[in-house]
Amino acid sequence: MFLLFKDMKRFIFFLFVGIACICKAQTVQDSVKIRLETDAGAEIGIDGDISSTNILIKKVNVGTHTVVVRFGSDFRKEYELVVEDSGEHVYKYQIHGKLKIITNPASAVVYVDGIRKGVSPLSLNLLGDHNIRIEKDPQTYFDITDRISIRPFEQLSETYTLTKRPPRLYGMVLMTVSPSGMGGFLGICRRFGAYTRFSTSFKGIGFGKLLPMNTEGFSSNGPGYYHKGDSYSSIVSCGMMARFHKYIYAYLGVGYAENAQSYTLDIYEPFPYGASDKIYPYGSKGCALDLGAIFKWKALLISCGYAATLGKSYPDGNFHNELSLGVGFTIHKHKKR
Repeated sequence: MFLLFKDMKRFIFFLFVGIACICKAQTVQDSVKIRLETDAGAEIGIDGDISSTNILIKKVNVGTHTVVVRFGSDFRKEYELVVEDSGEHVYKYQIHGKLKIITNPASAVVYVDGIRKGVSPLSLNLLGDHNIRIEKDPQTYFDITDRISIRPFEQLSETYTLTKRPPRLYGMVLMTVSPSGMGGFLGICRRFGAYTRFSTSFKGIGFGKLLPMNTEGFSSNGPGYYHKGDSYSSIVSCGMMARFHKYIYAYLGVGYAENAQSYTLDIYEPFPYGASDKIYPYGSKGCALDLGAIFKWKALLISCGYAATLGKSYPDGNFHNELSLGVGFTIHKHKKR
């Protein structure tokens, strides 16, 4: 009888041990690791276990669970989750809102929290507070910055109009050259501006002088030959400038100019008065009209101008017209706002 009782106790002990092992194995088999995700800025939890971030990784039993997503102090949404022992165990619960950005002009670059998101018009999935920056051709338009707050499942549409920058204020310095001589051009212009230009013969400076050009030519008009002698040209002008395009400027002004060219007439025998030299000067001086255009590419300037002397002074004088070309650079200081 005693032996029977002792065997019964041993049997019950092993029975409980076996049941415990079976339950433990079943528990291990019925537990899986899951990953819960929601939008950044929100919190997610399962069965009362709330994560302080938007991601929660936890081991749970197979079966039905309650997932909670919270945002701030006034948003809470519950979801039913059925966990199975097979398949992927990544579950996403999105609560973001939608923001549509429209800009005038279009095709502006949109940055959210410093990260480039694309060009307008653009639709974004966002949640919470974000910094918006809109940029288009920084040399032409001012940037726009804004702070947007988007609630869960909210839909917003924002239109932004970019403001054009005023044209840069350019200082312009050019060296010019014409058939009569060399000179310089100084100007300053934004939308409008002013300039001054001067030019003189290759040799010497000052008005009223005749300087040798070392150039010879001839004419068959009259007896003998007409040889080119001394020549002189000079102009000083000032006037207005205007910006017609991003790359094109024009100028128009008036000033004073002198232009002189002499010819020496050689007369030979058998004329009764013998050989003699006579100087036949011609030229013009007085009011001058000055105009031209300047092409700007980055800091490089290229100009083409036209000047006409409107007055006459020398015998048989005529109006003097000439073209000039120039090359130079810009001086400017530009600050982004």
